[in-house]
Amino acid sequence: MVMNQNFPDKLALWHEFVETQNTAILNELLAENVQFHSPFVWKPKVGKEITTVILKTVTTVFEDFRYVREILDKNNWALEFEARIGELDLRGIDLIELNDEGKITDFEVMIRPANALQALGLEMGKRLQMRS
Repeated sequence: MVMNQNFPDKLALWHEFVETQNTAILNELLAENVQFHSPFVWKPKVGKEITTVILKTVTTVFEDFRYVREILDKNNWALEFEARIGELDLRGIDLIELNDEGKITDFEVMIRPANALQALGLEMGKRLQMRS
């Protein structure tokens, strides 16, 4: 499989979303049946709408978010990041798979250390519950 020439543009769009939190960008990037794998639950969330809500919410929880490394291989991205939640520093990886059209079909997040992950889970739970 050869990497589509549009994928660098898709990566730039992803970075634009992270910077601006403009959900219209996610509408362009996410496949309708995207699967989002949270570090909190085993079963993935499926669909563009729920994935958009989760991604939009987490961008409001993280402080000083920045990507520190990108590993790109064909239709797969591994984007390592650092951020803070209150006093806690964390490090994580976004594992992103794209289809041949350059749409995100699979998004998995891994975060460490455990205390920062727990803080993230609590804050995400509060904010997502407020949306209901």
